[in-house]
Amino acid sequence: METKYGRHLDTHVGLPRELRKAQETEIAEIFETLDSLRVGRWYGSKGKGDVVKKCLELIHKVKEWEEI
Repeated sequence: METKYGRHLDTHVGLPRELRKAQETEIAEIFETLDSLRVGRWYGSKGKGDVVKKCLELIHKVKEWEEI
């Protein structure tokens, strides 16, 4: 948000909402998925290689979006 829209959020909690306001629905959904994986799998002590792989794929998509 800061790089593309000049808006900085102090926490990641409101990021999907702000992305939707900017018509960035796909990226908002990616952040929601990452958050659910983080909470459900990592903090729930269920971390697995497939979850890490999925997270890295999603992060790669965010990095590509940022560079556009």
